[in-house]
Amino acid sequence: MRFNSEKTKNFFLILSWALYDLANQFFALNVVSLYFVRWLTLERQAPEILYSVAFGISTFFVAISAPVLGAISDISTRRRPFLIYLTLLSIIFTMVLGISKNIFLGLLFFMIANYGCQTAIVFYNALMVNITPSKRVGLVSGFGKMMGYTGAVLALYLIKPIVLKSGYQATFLPTGLLFLIFSLPCLIFIKDKPPLKKLEFFSFLKKDRVLGFFKTLRTTLFDTYNFPGLSDFLKSAFFGLCAVNTVILFMSVYATRAFGLNEAEVINLITFSTLFALAGSLFSGFISDYLGHKRALVAVFILWGVCFWLGTSIRNAHLYWFIGALLGIALGSTWVVSRAMAVSIVPAEKIGGVFGLFNLVGYLSAIVGALFWGVMLLFFSRFGEWGYRITLLSLILFILLGFIFLLRIPEVSVNPVRKDAGAVTKRFSNGVKNKKEDMAK
Repeated sequence: MRFNSEKTKNFFLILSWALYDLANQFFALNVVSLYFVRWLTLERQAPEILYSVAFGISTFFVAISAPVLGAISDISTRRRPFLIYLTLLSIIFTMVLGISKNIFLGLLFFMIANYGCQTAIVFYNALMVNITPSKRVGLVSGFGKMMGYTGAVLALYLIKPIVLKSGYQATFLPTGLLFLIFSLPCLIFIKDKPPLKKLEFFSFLKKDRVLGFFKTLRTTLFDTYNFPGLSDFLKSAFFGLCAVNTVILFMSVYATRAFGLNEAEVINLITFSTLFALAGSLFSGFISDYLGHKRALVAVFILWGVCFWLGTSIRNAHLYWFIGALLGIALGSTWVVSRAMAVSIVPAEKIGGVFGLFNLVGYLSAIVGALFWGVMLLFFSRFGEWGYRITLLSLILFILLGFIFLLRIPEVSVNPVRKDAGAVTKRFSNGVKNKKEDMAK
């Protein structure tokens, strides 16, 4: 009975944590990928480069703050407060989007909401180690993304009547409310582990404590980045996510421009793709735990290359459903395998730092990808549909670069079970110590 009670408690915590993946999909899909960009470019006739720049500015601030905040959370062992405050920031400004008629004011509100949502993910990911057995990282990560894509389906169908009746802007207020409702279980029930030593915030106000804090912060980030295999993983993630994040941002506009889909058809296609993303999230977790995270990620990169090639070359009005299915599988698998791989490379005490760095390269890649897409269309939009197809095909370059760095990651660094974690950590610590002694000399 005791065993069953403990299992029930663990499942409840995992479910509560995973519901946040469901919740933030309301923002990620309805605001970032679908209705805000369509409100801006199709309804208000603003150029796509304007959205690219706004998204780039927002993610730039995420990029420079996420590693620092992640390292602070490691030092203080407090991740939950960051998650709560940043989530509420995103929710509030998502709702405010629904009342702004000015394009530039809307872009400002979007940037703030996007900053809150994307930065909060650092701490949501880091809290996974508090509830996940080491041998089930891929499975729990996959369950979280499966819930996320379930949220995407809910977001599409719950908001679809609103957008068809009242337009794009009417979707933002209910999106914020749904984001709040589904995030509450995670915000309430997922707790930080008790720190080994209580950290008093006001002690930072003393000069020597401030200097000591930033010295510790620098050391934490340095040690985390130099962990075996992590630098190549982050480089691979950067180039791969340049392409992936660009697809997320502009897939709905591409479907309209390249395939001529109307509003209802775009929603149906994204729903169809999301169902495959849901399946890909779950099964890729099993596969990565069984075959290894590196091998699974290699397969995901190859699948992305196939998606871009088909999305560029196919013009048949019915075959876009096939492309949507492959795209959904690739998208769902990307985050599951990448998150599990990041967890497997470093020990638990460095997990906040690694997710800070992972989000740093992820958001830098989003800036580069969004600006790349916008600049390419400035030159090729004169060619109409083919301008969009050429721009999509050019994203294969990012996939190839990421693939090269992925192959350089040592197999021992991504052992799914990490039986060698203690030995690797010890060797790494000795290596860092020796480097520091050599630098001192």
